[in-house]
Amino acid sequence: MPRDVPSEPRSWLLERRCTLTQRQLALVFVTLCLPSGLVALAFLWQGYWYVLVYAVLEQAALAACLSYCARHRGDYDRIDISPAAIMVEQRRGSKRSERRLHPPATRLLPPRGDSDPIHLEDRGERIEVGRFLSSAQRRKLADELTACLHRHGY
Repeated sequence: MPRDVPSEPRSWLLERRCTLTQRQLALVFVTLCLPSGLVALAFLWQGYWYVLVYAVLEQAALAACLSYCARHRGDYDRIDISPAAIMVEQRRGSKRSERRLHPPATRLLPPRGDSDPIHLEDRGERIEVGRFLSSAQRRKLADELTACLHRHGY
């Protein structure tokens, strides 16, 4: 007996946009810290030691920001929809999670405003997806997910 519901799976891979490699991030750090450090050392030689303290604080803040960028450059959301299950795989830093949602019980909560995220909700569990997308891309993703869920009969 033929089925009315298409059985082909559908996938989305939503990645964080990051154009700098690890090596380029290190080069940015050195390029920004070297002049600051040289100026601080020149003032230290003149007896103004507190300039060195501010330069070290500035470089530590920059190192923390670039470290955060490096740690999260591989973040992603992967959504796989098939008739049997909805799989949502997410990576945030070094943490990776995989959740399996039951298709008939899953609801899509589209973004209400420009900065609102998309949520998939299954039996009280709510998963945010599409964090890395612009508002127009989030709306498009919500439309595609809605169409796919309706096409599968959910």
